[in-house]
Amino acid sequence: MKNLVLIVLLFSTNLFAFDTVFWSDIQKFSMPKYRWGTTDNTTKAKTIFFEGETYKGKPTEVFAYYCTPSILKNGNTTADKNLPAVVCVHGGGGRAFAEWVELWAKRGYAAIAIDWRGNGDELKYKNPSKELRKKYSAYQLQARKHLENGGPEHTQQTTSLDDNKSEKDAWAYHAVGAIVRAHTLIRSFKEVDANKTAITGISWGGYLTCLVSGIDNRFKVAVPVYGCGYINEFPQNWQNYIGKNPQKIKRWIDIFEPSQSLSITKTPMLFVNAPTDQWYPLSIWTKSVKLANAQTLLISTLKHSHHQGWNPPEIEAFIASIFNGENKFVKLGKLQKTNSIAYCQTPDASKIKSAQLFYTTDTKPLWKDFKWQSTTAQITNNKISATIPENTRAFYISVTDTQNRRITTNATILK
Repeated sequence: MKNLVLIVLLFSTNLFAFDTVFWSDIQKFSMPKYRWGTTDNTTKAKTIFFEGETYKGKPTEVFAYYCTPSILKNGNTTADKNLPAVVCVHGGGGRAFAEWVELWAKRGYAAIAIDWRGNGDELKYKNPSKELRKKYSAYQLQARKHLENGGPEHTQQTTSLDDNKSEKDAWAYHAVGAIVRAHTLIRSFKEVDANKTAITGISWGGYLTCLVSGIDNRFKVAVPVYGCGYINEFPQNWQNYIGKNPQKIKRWIDIFEPSQSLSITKTPMLFVNAPTDQWYPLSIWTKSVKLANAQTLLISTLKHSHHQGWNPPEIEAFIASIFNGENKFVKLGKLQKTNSIAYCQTPDASKIKSAQLFYTTDTKPLWKDFKWQSTTAQITNNKISATIPENTRAFYISVTDTQNRRITTNATILK
């Protein structure tokens, strides 16, 4: 009974301090050894393997795709110069995506997409049988084989500390190490402007983006999609990954809970999510946003997937605005409520084309089942305001600027 009470307490509080000493070896930003792989006819992006963290006393290797504008056109980087760069971090069940780095290359960036599961580019199911095709979806059949020296696969057991493994053999340590090493590597390439690097991650990749934000301060901007901190406060989704032993949970929070990192980050951030997201619900997402003092983009129609997660044009536009110091996004002040009126202040009213109040009156227990509606908000001088409908449970203000870029306030949860 005492253990149960302690577990509940640990999941409902966040009183621990981020153990930055634990990450000191990764923060040396050592240049990894690397080698180029072979590329097949299905992609223009180049394959690369680089040195990872030591796992159970043995060396590891990380697989990644790399692309630039010149690689897309000519297969080499000879025409590239002073490119901004992005580290792309996939989500659970995902992999290093060639099409993701090729998308960034089309935008004028150098991009590297790592596989943090220890997998390579070789298909796990070659020429799958009818039985396998019935058992697995087309997406699942795209899974890659684990590298012989790929480090820990991502499972509940490798993520938690319940089995008394060395903390530096836990999955998150290796995933963060892979991201930081990929960052060091891409910064070293002659075609890259090392002063203009960004990170963006989807779902578990968003979790990792938040965790890395307070560890690698060389990133100039970060965009976590779906992912956030305080997952220790949402045990219905994450308890098996965090663990069940109270002492181990406390230690896990000290070193692997993203809210600890967000509490010290200085990196400008844009958090992107759907208000109906099943895995990173508003109850913990809104707290993460506040902690990081981040800008936000809530998209009511956004589904939880890799392709939808990397598609919003605001992700690249926000990164470019930080790099160039120009075309800054509209600044929205804190969302406030007086009686039945929701409002926020803005110094950028002249840049706003339209504004809406999004709200939900649902009483269902799960955020993923909520239906969201919208109503027009008024812009008067430097104030955006709208009447909150009766029985509203949560709401936020969304604006579209004169360049058709969306930005929102953080959400307010009333009950």
